[in-house]
Amino acid sequence: MNHLQMTFKHMQPNDKVKAYAQEKTEKLNKYFNGKISVSWNFTFEKDVAIAHCHVVGKDIDYFGECQAESLPASIDLVVEKIERQVRKHKEIVRDHLHAANHAKLPVSEE
Repeated sequence: MNHLQMTFKHMQPNDKVKAYAQEKTEKLNKYFNGKISVSWNFTFEKDVAIAHCHVVGKDIDYFGECQAESLPASIDLVVEKIERQVRKHKEIVRDHLHAANHAKLPVSEE
């Protein structure tokens, strides 16, 4: 991972939240080869914890946002959303490449 940024709104920066978000960001790092930039935004609104995560890199741009009762729970939900997006994208690419490699056989006319 190349760059990690965290911002806190309507709350004080918390070392436990920072460490937890960094740990989960490392989990996301396994999906990407090369340099990525991850930006986390944490906020509390009406007793609800909101986490935003934006992952940017070469030819990638993923974003997730979730609300939960606690920041660790919302961080987990955001990471799950981004993992689903990555898996979906890789599935589409794999299916597209798979279909392109298997050209239709010519039909013989008898």
